[in-house]
Amino acid sequence: MNEQPIRILAIPGSLRRDSYNRMLLEAARQLAQPPIEVDVFDGAGQIPLFNQESEGDLTPGPVLELRTRIRTSDAILIASPEYNGSITGVLKNLIDWASRPYGQSAFAGKPVSVIGASPSRFGALQSQQTAIGVLTSAGATVVGGPHPVKRVFRLVDSEGRIGDAGTLSMLSGVLAELSSAVGPDV
Repeated sequence: MNEQPIRILAIPGSLRRDSYNRMLLEAARQLAQPPIEVDVFDGAGQIPLFNQESEGDLTPGPVLELRTRIRTSDAILIASPEYNGSITGVLKNLIDWASRPYGQSAFAGKPVSVIGASPSRFGALQSQQTAIGVLTSAGATVVGGPHPVKRVFRLVDSEGRIGDAGTLSMLSGVLAELSSAVGPDV
């Protein structure tokens, strides 16, 4: 019997191509075993700054694509760094656009997990806590977390991959949590 795939959209909270958080999402993608499929969203750089005057018929195409990708995914995995002790502007902008217009949030009822890597000894913890609050306000069902990855520069090999067994185990656990949150109706 074939199981329905569980589609997890992975959203980086950074625009940097070689960001540690993108590396975490790539590691999650590689760890995913059927029926779980992880798809990394690469369109954050195309999303304009949120402007309520651009809602409705004026909503930019990349925003419509983001909303569709969230709605058609079974769950969301966000990996984001921490800027000045808080959520990144990139991630906040994505959440703002995806949660609009009021009452039509793409995140409504969607299982979401938040992870974060940082070179610091705190592992983007404050950013994750803030993101969890914002996502909850946007109607998401936050699963587990936070999941800080501390001193991430020590966990990356020479080819830019996360090879740390503890971090890989945490990622596998997060994927399992999201899969369980999706439920049997998928």
